Amino acid sequence: MKTIFLIHIFTTVFMTGLCWFVQIVHYPLFRAIDTDVFPKYERKNAITGIITVPVMTIELITGLILIYNYPKNLYILNIVLLAMIWLSTMIFQVPIHLKLMNEGSSKLITKVIRTNWIRTLSWTARSIILIYLLWTLIVF
Repeated sequence: MKTIFLIHIFTTVFMTGLCWFVQIVHYPLFRAIDTDVFPKYERKNAITGIITVPVMTIELITGLILIYNYPKNLYILNIVLLAMIWLSTMIFQVPIHLKLMNEGSSKLITKVIRTNWIRTLSWTARSIILIYLLWTLIVF
C-alpha cells in the first residue's frame, strides 16, 4: 500500500505543478495567437493529452485504491477533490478545447482560463492534503 500511496502523491504533485504552469503560462499565451490560426494551433496542442491522460488515470486508480483501503476524512476529501477535477475536465475543459479546435475566440480562451482555476486549486489542495498525510506517516 505504501507504493500505491507514493505513486498517488507523485502523480498528484506532478499534476499540480503542471496545472499551475498551464494556468499561469500556457493558457494566457493562447491570447498571443491570432484567432484565425488558433484552431490549427489548438489541434496541435491536443498532443498534451499524451502526458495528462495517463497521469490523471494513474492518479484516479491509485486514489480509488486508497479510499477503498483508508475510508478516513482526509482520504475522502482527497477523492472528492479528485472527482471535482475530473468533472471540471469533462464539463468545462474538454468541451472548450473542442470548440477552440474549430473557432479561435478570445471569449473561449478567457473561459478556459477561468474554469481551469477549479482544477488548479483542487490539485493544490490535494497536494497539501497528501503531503500532510505523508508527513503524519513519517513522523508518527
